[in-house]
Amino acid sequence: MEAIPIRVLNLNNKPKILDKGDVIATCEPVVDIVARFREFSGVQHLPSTLGNLEILNEEQRRAVRKLLKEFQNLFSTCDADVGRCNMTQHRINTGDHPPIKQYSRRLPLARKEEADHLVKEMVDNGIIEESSGPWASPLCLLKRKMDQHNSVLTTGN
Repeated sequence: MEAIPIRVLNLNNKPKILDKGDVIATCEPVVDIVARFREFSGVQHLPSTLGNLEILNEEQRRAVRKLLKEFQNLFSTCDADVGRCNMTQHRINTGDHPPIKQYSRRLPLARKEEADHLVKEMVDNGIIEESSGPWASPLCLLKRKMDQHNSVLTTGN
């Protein structure tokens, strides 16, 4: 049996001690994939972006189209399709620091409507969720080119 060095990530809350010689994994060929990740339900726009392949000949274009269509679920196809990882839980270690609450700042009416729309869109797409806790920070809208806004949500929860 050949030893292969690997990186190990403990996803539990309790420490795990590994002794020298412990077998922590085995390698086997993949026969069938049982678990399927939740696929994004948005409209797939990938095939429409294939028009910029002028540098390839027709056979190469067909091969690229076939490959991209076969694996189109691996590509982000719209702003709402940001991907998801549920292998670990995000935490911010604040040590013994007491919670900080920053009160929200009043937004102009046009910006408030835009902020409400952005928050609703992110909730609907599963990007953010409602939470409550002692830590709080206001929503901050950052202006980009062409009058689009990015929203930045900061939270310690």
